[in-house]
Amino acid sequence: MEYFLGIDMGTTSIKAVAFSKNATMLYRYAIENETLYPQPGFAEQHPDKILQAVINCVLEVAAYLQQPPLCISFSAALHGLIAIDAAGIPLTNCILWSDTRAAQEALTLHQNGIASEIYQKTGVPVHAMTPLCKLLWLQKNNPDVFKKSARFIGMKEYVLHALTGKYAIDTSLATATGLCNIYLLQWDDSILSLANISKQQLSEIVQTDAVFYVKNGVLPNWANAIPLVIGAGDGPLANLGMGIIDDRNIAVTIGTSAAARRIIQSPQLDDGMQTFCYHLQHTTYVMGGASNNGASVLQWLKEAILQSNNTYTTLVAETAAIPAGSNGLLVLPFIAGERAPLWNANATAAFLGMTQQHTRAHCIKAVMEGVLLNVYTIILALLKTNSNVESIYAGGGFAESAEWVQMLADICGLPVQLPATVETSALGAVMIGAKATGHANVASSKNNLTVYMPKAASHQIYQKVFLQYNEALKNLGLLKKPLE
Repeated sequence: MEYFLGIDMGTTSIKAVAFSKNATMLYRYAIENETLYPQPGFAEQHPDKILQAVINCVLEVAAYLQQPPLCISFSAALHGLIAIDAAGIPLTNCILWSDTRAAQEALTLHQNGIASEIYQKTGVPVHAMTPLCKLLWLQKNNPDVFKKSARFIGMKEYVLHALTGKYAIDTSLATATGLCNIYLLQWDDSILSLANISKQQLSEIVQTDAVFYVKNGVLPNWANAIPLVIGAGDGPLANLGMGIIDDRNIAVTIGTSAAARRIIQSPQLDDGMQTFCYHLQHTTYVMGGASNNGASVLQWLKEAILQSNNTYTTLVAETAAIPAGSNGLLVLPFIAGERAPLWNANATAAFLGMTQQHTRAHCIKAVMEGVLLNVYTIILALLKTNSNVESIYAGGGFAESAEWVQMLADICGLPVQLPATVETSALGAVMIGAKATGHANVASSKNNLTVYMPKAASHQIYQKVFLQYNEALKNLGLLKKPLE
């Protein structure tokens, strides 16, 4: 059976997902990633372990389906940074998007007024997540490594170079670095000067449908003739895989992190610097906001507080009798600092309004609500630019929970549509790959949608809860200007 292979290089795992031409998922294979936390605020992964996981995933799918794919295309998490020497050997691990070591560097850029200029050029809010701030941190705190570095690349670039011998970065990931001009899709000379690096230390920027081929000796010989399509960032690709082609719908994806995004046809920025703008393909861009705190907050509650071995399905089932609003228990979910909408790497989590009546089940539901109330804040920022939104499309691991998806509909007061596959980033990559290699267009997962309609009574309750949520943010000083 002919198939296309999408490699989704996420934070939690590396996934290889095989799709047919009609977007039917034929097989999925995943390898969990090990994230290292060597110091408070640090979050890293070993580049060679990620590379080997990608290779193993490709080989596993080909063996299971008993034939090679028609093409392989890539989705990857944004904002990672690896310093490498002239021989291509890593001098650092991959510093992840969730790493907050560069918070002071981001704060300094805000305090001296440069952050606004950077945002106007790049479409990326200045925050510790960005490779720009990580470069500034590295130069200050590890100058020997900074001086020895021949290149600064992301995880997908590292994998692509190992497979093909080429250093290239797609426009989607490039526009998320804080180093690329969103209007020109080129490295910005003034920002590179600020970071004290040159264009020669960065990869060539290519369109998301650029095609490469495996060099000899890396994979079995059958792989040498298979086109590799560079693809894009996982968030932008999720919109594509869901079938969102215009700004009438918003995509919400929640995995380790969370995000809300909409498709636009030209770069669009937000006066409050709450949202990002990244390129997707050709004349298509994605505007949105990404939160550090998605299902990872529920994982934290499960492991660190409840110390439970129950599955997430079982935990969520415990909340069935808990009403909307969790009887007044409110959670601010910022266990990992925050990107959108606060852009405050030092933000912290809180349980508010807890009394003797509140149980373990209340805590679980309040955490789920807190994650979605934060996502709703991002959605409202997107609605400022266009309020004509018809529905929300849901993706990521949280979409496997009917209770959590229904809660999103109730909080937002909008229908939430659930695509046939949750692997929308991998499908988006396959859609670009198939078209780039001359095959018939692979369909999106827009067909066979499950729709969750908002419940009016719950929506009314959540509107009141959201006012309390905003008031709590104000009272705790979390709604000040970014990073001030």
